[in-house]
Amino acid sequence: MPSSRPPSGRRRALTTASAGILVAGLGFVVLAYLLSTSGFTGAIRWSLGIALLAIVSGIAWSRVSRQAREPAPLVRDPPRKALREGDLRELADAVGRAREGLEFSQVTVAQRARDAFAERVRLARGLSADRMREIQGDPKRLRAVVGDPVLGDFLHLERGDRDDRYRWVRDVREGDGFVESFEDVLERMEGWR
Repeated sequence: MPSSRPPSGRRRALTTASAGILVAGLGFVVLAYLLSTSGFTGAIRWSLGIALLAIVSGIAWSRVSRQAREPAPLVRDPPRKALREGDLRELADAVGRAREGLEFSQVTVAQRARDAFAERVRLARGLSADRMREIQGDPKRLRAVVGDPVLGDFLHLERGDRDDRYRWVRDVREGDGFVESFEDVLERMEGWR
């Protein structure tokens, strides 16, 4: 029973090589005939020249087409995104702008970090949301709950003062700089228990 599987690579190469040899042999026979009769008429000379040109161009075309590949695209495919677009992308963009020194982005990043850390403290200490907001308005109680003066200063917000969220950013911009101070706060947040 004959096999229906495709020929192997070696068998395919032999088939291609034997076809090439057959074409070359036929071309040689035609060339020999044309050369033997070329002394008699001009039409045969022209036919010989055209046939020779066709054979050479056919061989060149077959060699080039075998080695030609699809070129690499000029524009790379966009990288696959592990995270969905949305709040995380916006936060990452805001962090980039904050590193560049844009004050509004620094306030946005600090506010998001403050809110997240305040929620972590609230859950760890078993406080209600109202109680946590109340504690955030009192720097002494906040430092006692958090146990770190730098984190206490970062979390501190005066109740009813909407501009107080800018206070920490303005203070650190005048001091060590936002990036260094914010990285220090993040390290302390990571180590907080």
